[in-house]
Amino acid sequence: MKVVSNQWSVVSSLRMFICVSIIFNFSFFNSATAQPRWVDSVMNTLLLEERIAQLMVVRVPLDMDDEQAAEFSATMNGYKVGGVCFFVGTAERQAAMTRRFQKDAKVPLLVCIDGEWGLGMRLKDMYSFPRNATFGMLEPYADSIVYRMGEEIGRQCRMMGIHINFAPVVDINSNPNNPVIGTRSFGTDRERVSQLGIMYLKGQQSQGVMAVAKHFPGHGDTDKDSHLELPVINHSLAYIDTIDTYPFKRLIKAGVGGVMVAHLQVNAYDKNRPSSLSPAIVTDLLKKKLGFDGLVITDGIDMKGITNSYSGGQAELAAIRAGNDIILLPPDVPQSIQTIKEAALKDKELREQIDYHCRRVLEAKYKLVLPHIKDKIVVPGDKRRAACEEILSELNLHLDKRIDSVVNAAIAAKAMPGCQIVVLHKGRMILNRAYGQISYDEGFSEVDTQTLYDLASLTKVCATTLAVMKLVDMGKLKIDDRLSKYLPYLKGTDKENITIKQAMSHCARLKAFDSYWQKASGYDTILRLVAATPRLKKEGYVYSDLGFMLLSDVVRRVSGKTLDRFVDEQFYKPMGLKFTLFNPMKKGDGAEGFVRAEIAPTEKDSLRADYKGYIWGNVHDPNAFAMGGVSGHAGLFSNAKEVAQIMQMLLDGGVYKGHRYLKQKTVETFTKRHYGKQGNRRALGFDKQLFKPSDNAQVCKDASQASFGHTGFTGTMVWVDPEYDLVYVFLSNRVHPTATPNLLAQMNVRTDIQSILYQYFKK
Repeated sequence: MKVVSNQWSVVSSLRMFICVSIIFNFSFFNSATAQPRWVDSVMNTLLLEERIAQLMVVRVPLDMDDEQAAEFSATMNGYKVGGVCFFVGTAERQAAMTRRFQKDAKVPLLVCIDGEWGLGMRLKDMYSFPRNATFGMLEPYADSIVYRMGEEIGRQCRMMGIHINFAPVVDINSNPNNPVIGTRSFGTDRERVSQLGIMYLKGQQSQGVMAVAKHFPGHGDTDKDSHLELPVINHSLAYIDTIDTYPFKRLIKAGVGGVMVAHLQVNAYDKNRPSSLSPAIVTDLLKKKLGFDGLVITDGIDMKGITNSYSGGQAELAAIRAGNDIILLPPDVPQSIQTIKEAALKDKELREQIDYHCRRVLEAKYKLVLPHIKDKIVVPGDKRRAACEEILSELNLHLDKRIDSVVNAAIAAKAMPGCQIVVLHKGRMILNRAYGQISYDEGFSEVDTQTLYDLASLTKVCATTLAVMKLVDMGKLKIDDRLSKYLPYLKGTDKENITIKQAMSHCARLKAFDSYWQKASGYDTILRLVAATPRLKKEGYVYSDLGFMLLSDVVRRVSGKTLDRFVDEQFYKPMGLKFTLFNPMKKGDGAEGFVRAEIAPTEKDSLRADYKGYIWGNVHDPNAFAMGGVSGHAGLFSNAKEVAQIMQMLLDGGVYKGHRYLKQKTVETFTKRHYGKQGNRRALGFDKQLFKPSDNAQVCKDASQASFGHTGFTGTMVWVDPEYDLVYVFLSNRVHPTATPNLLAQMNVRTDIQSILYQYFKK
């Protein structure tokens, strides 16, 4: 490209001064008519040849030194080309050149890159994601990973001063002999290609970087590379409409900013011209029939699929006549401008087309470039690389079938009929899976992500501990208070001096369990039996339900409300939890609750059977059942998603969706050990990692000492690890149809899955 020495008139210079002044006068943008006024002001400064140049995005030459870069900048801005496209180098070098080019530009430049799988596709020191085909292997519930990839690519483009990324590829990979698309495609299914393309574009455009769907009208079923020759498409109009263009239709409706038109000979539409130069394809099909109103961009005009047949600027001229807004990578800019100008001087309609497309390019600059014209251009650093690696970890986790294998083996061994698994990492739900059925019997529902499970002892942390924490926050309780201060019936008994802290740490010398339900029923009556049960003689840690049965009464007497109502009002309702409740077959207000098909049954029991011989819809724990279904040790039902939401609130120091439910200090107090020196691993209500982690424990060896959680008799588990910003929830009804043998524990199902998770999120 040669430097142009334009002799500017005084009028032209004045117009350019006005244009530049407007660009940097940001108060100008407050007007509702700012965009057309700015576009008009710039248009008025541009000569015909400069309007033509605005339609061109030129290739930045490789390996330029500073002097060569300065010459390139002067040349480019002499012509006033519309933009530049980078292809290879280092991030720092590209950033430096971008700063130089934009500083020298009389009209702001559109900076483009072809970074389908990230900036690393072009810049050797930047991060590359896997090809689209890898993401195409994801199950639909993991589509958000593709959104996050697009979002991260867009974020890094924005940091580098890039406005347009030529991605995503939405060609359907329908020809295994295709030499140019292959793994660049999301796959062979039009729906999946469309959906993942939408996720990518929405993620990228959320960062203010235009996404470009390519290669229209579909490059998937070719056996030639348009970089080398012109591929021929012989599909019928019906096939093209049903298959090839389907993803483009979907992305257009989803708001994609740009579409790149391929160099193909599509005989059903135009036997004489490549698709990129065909009015029948660019204007009639893409713009009119499909209704696309964004930027239409040719594929690289310097590709041999075009240059083998066109030269001297004729392809660029044909591209404008066809209806393209941007001519990408013209091989000879001066010749192209001259050819188009000569034709335009003789053709009023062509001049009008040039003006129309120039306006559209300037409108794009107004939206994409001007809002960020003063942003500092920086190279994405270690933080952004870490974000990419995190996305890759989550991708690999979803592609890893080991979790499915562990679960399916457990179901096959009849360790459980089904389960739910939810994993949150850094506040994002990265797994929410359901497996199996609610019962082994035929005709029963499959487990879905909303199925309710009996949480068993997770009640201790998801209800009772939360309630005590809240009362501590409210100043109505102290953890060193004696239970007897609030429970008069403990006075004069051997439990008179037990503190809340001791009861919640399971070191109050309380018996682990007793069959009170065989002796009596009723909430108060059962509690009197608990009060009358002698304490153990030996000091030390003994896991006990009794302390939490008493704590539920502390909550009732101090708050004036039963445990279920108190936690519902203080936590569940404000947090928007609709599936977390006691007695799910009936709501607290007496209204009809959930139906049995929405609840996983537990054990077969001839005495307590609710339906078809099973305990179904009522709490499995017999003492909790005898107390009316509401107790501090058992009775709560929920699904894995809502349990995870409760735990995320605790992980975030008592805050959920911007609302504070608990003080951070309170959360810290309850999730740490208070009797560690006595060999008691427990926190207040919460279980903790063993002092010396081991295999075949209640939690996997990988969990940190800062982690906390709980397990439940019915086959449930929740575990939170602040060091990894990780929440893991596993819910099952392993007691169905019988509680013994406990194959779920023997097979280490819950902890084996947990261990797999840590392999991806270890620091």
